Amino acid sequence: METGENNSINIQSENFNISLANSYHLSIQLGISHFSYCLLNTITFTYEYAKKYSLSSAEDIATEITEIINNDAIIKADFSSQSIAFVNFSSTLVPSTLYKEDEAETLLAFNTEVNGKILTDNILSQKAHLIYAVPESIVSIVSNFFPKAKQKAQETILIQQYSQLNTKTEKAYLYLNEQKVGITIFKGDKLIFNNTFEYTTKEDLLYYTLFSFEQLKLSAESIEVTVFGTIEKEDEYFNLLYEYIRNVKLGERPHQFTFPAAFNNIAQHKYFGLFTQVLCV
Repeated sequence: METGENNSINIQSENFNISLANSYHLSIQLGISHFSYCLLNTITFTYEYAKKYSLSSAEDIATEITEIINNDAIIKADFSSQSIAFVNFSSTLVPSTLYKEDEAETLLAFNTEVNGKILTDNILSQKAHLIYAVPESIVSIVSNFFPKAKQKAQETILIQQYSQLNTKTEKAYLYLNEQKVGITIFKGDKLIFNNTFEYTTKEDLLYYTLFSFEQLKLSAESIEVTVFGTIEKEDEYFNLLYEYIRNVKLGERPHQFTFPAAFNNIAQHKYFGLFTQVLCV
């Protein structure tokens, strides 16, 4: 199984034309082990370009990302709009009624080690704030190269998008990336659970999923589960989930956009966070 959505990709549609950059929205995704971006034609609502770099050195990530940007002629174009999502950094979700800006670092420190600059997203639909920490070196890169880009945690983007997919039933969403699984559970349009777990084996993944259901007294026989990210329908990870969860399926791309044939080599359930980023910024 892949360790994350971090295999390098380079996709370009037949209609892509960088000289029309002012018609494109640039979506960037930044994590410890990858740097990826895609370009959406904002006139036709069609994705026309996507590129993904794997990062090899967590210790010198700033230098590696800077070199990638400096050597990539496409990403430095003058786009109509830009956004950036931070992926898999330490975070905590708190109700807006308990959130105070001057106590954000303290609130984050209750649940995880704080390492970096404290950032906060206001998730209006759930009346909650996501507090997270991003290494100062990465924040500096964003400020230097993409000063106009709107910034959010991918976790925020996923919560917002999942809430749009819901019905009145209980639903769970699993997002697998970089040996971490984000488990998000809704009851109707209300968020009732959101947490991230590190896993190394298929048994770990199953355990954390069933444990989350148990905490909420949810039945694996009835809850609907949708899986995104680095998993394949025929691999041992999905097969084990399927053995214990009656209604589990792989997710699909956002229906609001068109994906040309050049994107056919990417499975429908992969890069959901990247492709939906523009909807949440």
